Amino acid sequence: MKKTFASLLIASLAFGLAACGGSKTAESPDASSAAPSSSASSSASASPDQEKVKIIITNGKGEIASQWTQAAKDFMAANPNIEVVAQSQAVGDTLSILDKLTASGEVVTVAMLEPSAVLNKYKDFGIDLSGEKWNEETKDGFKNEQGQVVGFPFAIEGFGLVYNKKVVEKAVGGTFDPFSINTRDKLKELLDKIKASGVKYPVAYQTEAWSVSNHYSTQFLNQVADGSTIVSQLKEGKFDLAGNAAWNGYYDTMDLLASKDYNKYGERPLGQYYDDAHLSVGKGESAMLFNGNWAFDSLKAVAGDSFGFIPVPNDNNPDNPLNNKIVAGPTQILAINKNATPAQQEAGKKFLNWLVYDKAGQDFLVNKSQIISAFKNNPNKVTNPLGAAIADAIAQGKTMPFSTNYVVADDWFKIIGPDVQKYIVKKESRADLAKAIQTYCTSKK
Repeated sequence: MKKTFASLLIASLAFGLAACGGSKTAESPDASSAAPSSSASSSASASPDQEKVKIIITNGKGEIASQWTQAAKDFMAANPNIEVVAQSQAVGDTLSILDKLTASGEVVTVAMLEPSAVLNKYKDFGIDLSGEKWNEETKDGFKNEQGQVVGFPFAIEGFGLVYNKKVVEKAVGGTFDPFSINTRDKLKELLDKIKASGVKYPVAYQTEAWSVSNHYSTQFLNQVADGSTIVSQLKEGKFDLAGNAAWNGYYDTMDLLASKDYNKYGERPLGQYYDDAHLSVGKGESAMLFNGNWAFDSLKAVAGDSFGFIPVPNDNNPDNPLNNKIVAGPTQILAINKNATPAQQEAGKKFLNWLVYDKAGQDFLVNKSQIISAFKNNPNKVTNPLGAAIADAIAQGKTMPFSTNYVVADDWFKIIGPDVQKYIVKKESRADLAKAIQTYCTSKK
């Protein structure tokens, strides 16, 4: 989820992923029917007995609107019997383009949605894609509660402790392996080394509600293979948050990151620190912050330094899988509308296959859009160093699911986020925080 600070605050992770969040919506100015160029059209011709079909495809990532339109043109060049109307939302618009088109009587064939929306608002939208061949190339096909793959993983994103490689390597005196920080004590030792190297505050810990709640505070769900089982237990009042070691472990680590000893904003933890935190880490005035691959948009504006991800340690057991992986997974998926005609659905499936198997589709996804591909057969690599770090972690099997996808991210931002912030400034105890989360979850039963 490539984001800017402004779009994050406006959208406030109606996601999320943000993805992290991000709001949906609004048509792109050029969101008209994309037509192949004359040169491209001449390279393919339709069989006279093939019936032409028209489909609408919607893009929820406004920052790739032009690429989305061009992808539609390239796809039509290869599939002249399919007419594609490519629609994109404007960054920051809060009205869903899918809702807007549906309300006007249009049938969207392929819609880009956030995972939590597929499990909630649009749970009856998509068709079963479990039998599609592209599932052989990814482990991230998005499943509904019945275990059916209903979502094509369009965008992979991740989060953890973003660090400035130059600053950290200076502190440790050479090459640094981020996955060597697999306990809380090792993280503290690293922070102390960074301080000793001349960096007064190693951490620039921004505390916006979406960051400390949607993202950071959902990580404990990955203590089991399927975090949705814990969410279900919470709704039933059958999960003891306050007594859970993993849940407590992440807040023990948060206490370290937000402390006056290491955090630039430790004296006054709550504030609008997003821009300043990225400037600090980008310039090397601080070494790390908690965020996702979308943070590179802010970091790259101030430095040419390299950046990577350190896992957020949960405890002091180096063998704990939570300590050895970063969070990564699909934050935007493509679903095919069950209300589209069979011909439109087949055309939509062809578009998904084109993204996976056609060189032009692969190029659009990674090279043109700088999106981390969920598909192992895509040979392209993103040049964004944080995206590249996530792609490498995926290849090494050092990732765990994007935990925000298990929850209603907007609720965690708006309802639970303020309680996490109160905890950070010690106006709420950890027991109070556990109670607040449990009360919310029970209300959603």
